[in-house]
Amino acid sequence: MERIVLAYDGSPAAVSALSWTATRATRGPTSVDVVVDIPPWTKDRVPGTERFIDPEVVLRDRLPGLEVGLHRLDGEVTESIARAANNADLVVVGINPGHPIRAAATGWIPLGLSTLAAAPVCMIPVGWTEGNDPVTVGIADDYSSDAALRFAVAEATSMATGLRLVHSWLMPGPTFDTPAALTLRPEAVIDDHRHRLDAAVQLVREEVPTQLIQSELIRDSRSAALLRFVSRSSLLVMGTHRRGALIGSLLGSVAQEILWRAECPICVVPTERTRIASVGVSAASPVSVDSGE
Repeated sequence: MERIVLAYDGSPAAVSALSWTATRATRGPTSVDVVVDIPPWTKDRVPGTERFIDPEVVLRDRLPGLEVGLHRLDGEVTESIARAANNADLVVVGINPGHPIRAAATGWIPLGLSTLAAAPVCMIPVGWTEGNDPVTVGIADDYSSDAALRFAVAEATSMATGLRLVHSWLMPGPTFDTPAALTLRPEAVIDDHRHRLDAAVQLVREEVPTQLIQSELIRDSRSAALLRFVSRSSLLVMGTHRRGALIGSLLGSVAQEILWRAECPICVVPTERTRIASVGVSAASPVSVDSGE
C-alpha cells in the first residue's frame, strides 16, 4: 500500500494538491495522512470560510473506504511535515507559480520539504487539472537522476501515458590544465552526452518494452531545457543533490529555477543513499515499475 502525506492549509494551491492526491489514490491501494496547518477556530470564526474545503470529506467522497488520517502541525511547518512523512512513499504540497516572494514569506516550504523529506516531494500548482501529456524526467550527468528515472517510469506506467527523457548539455569552458583541454571537440562532447541519454532510454526499453518513450538532447542549461516542456507534461520529475533551499538559491538549484514557473506538477526525487550509476541508471539497479520509489 502506498502511503501519501499531504500538506494542507486550505489555500487554493492546497486544494489543487488535494485533488491531485485524490486522483492518484484511485490507481491502487493507498493511505493518506493529511498534515493540517489551519487553526482549529478558523472555520467557525473567520468570515468567508464557509468555502473551506475539508480534505477528509473530499477524500472519503472520492474514494469510500480510503484510509485517511488527520494530523495537526506540531512545531515548525517544514520540519513537522517532514517528520510526518517518515516512512511515507510520497509527500504532496501545493504551490503558487509566479509568486516566489509569497513563498519566501511562508518559509519556502515546498523547497524546504524537498531537502528534508526522505520521500519524493510532489508540488502541485494552483489550478491543476488532469491531462494525458507525457511524464517528463531530467537525466543528469551523474547519479542524481537514477531514482528520478525509476520514479518517472512508474508514474508513466500507472498513468498509461508516454515518457519523455530530457538531457541537456553545455560546452565546457577550456581549463588548459592538460594538453587534452586544447583538443576538446564539440562533436566529442555531444557524443558523450548522447551516450548518457541513450543508455537511460535503452534501460527503460529493456525493463518496460511497451512504454512509449521520447528523448530530447538539448544544448542549454538543465533548468532552461526542462522549462521547455512544463506546458506539455503531466508531471515533471527531477533528482536532487539535497543542497538545501538556501545553498540552492546561491548555487542556482535547478528545482528552484523551475518551481515558480511550473505549469504542471513537479516532483523532486531524492538521490538514493547508494550511488548506483554515472549515466542516469545502470543495469545493476533496474527500473522498478511496482512502486513510486
